[in-house]
Amino acid sequence: MMQMPFLKPGDEKRYLVEHGVRPLNHRVAVYKYLLENPIHPTADDIYGDLKKHMASISRTTVYNVLNLLCDQGVVKRIAIEKNEMRYDANISNHMHFKCIDCGKVYDLHTVSFPEVSIPDGFTMHEVQVNISGNCPACDAIA
Repeated sequence: MMQMPFLKPGDEKRYLVEHGVRPLNHRVAVYKYLLENPIHPTADDIYGDLKKHMASISRTTVYNVLNLLCDQGVVKRIAIEKNEMRYDANISNHMHFKCIDCGKVYDLHTVSFPEVSIPDGFTMHEVQVNISGNCPACDAIA
């Protein structure tokens, strides 16, 4: 299970409370799923996997929880494709690489995050760097 460097297993509820999120069962389940599955899933991926173990969860609940977690700064939205929103519990600055063959999304931590300067008068809220190409596994097949 991937954990945030400052988050010990079992501390998910405390972390949510510290970020203004009441730790209701569905909220904790969605957050833990993101921590345990650092694959940058879509809301539908999360819903499909959680539904197997939580009969009471709905697609709408998953979307609402993700919106809340993003609004509270616990999770990041990743817009890699125009019509596909993915989610990441790793909120540190890092880049993403999406394989155009298998569709997997990888974190790139070993690459320096670019310094971005903007003109006076603009306020920067977020920077996302997404790269596409072939992962090593798909490159080996080609």
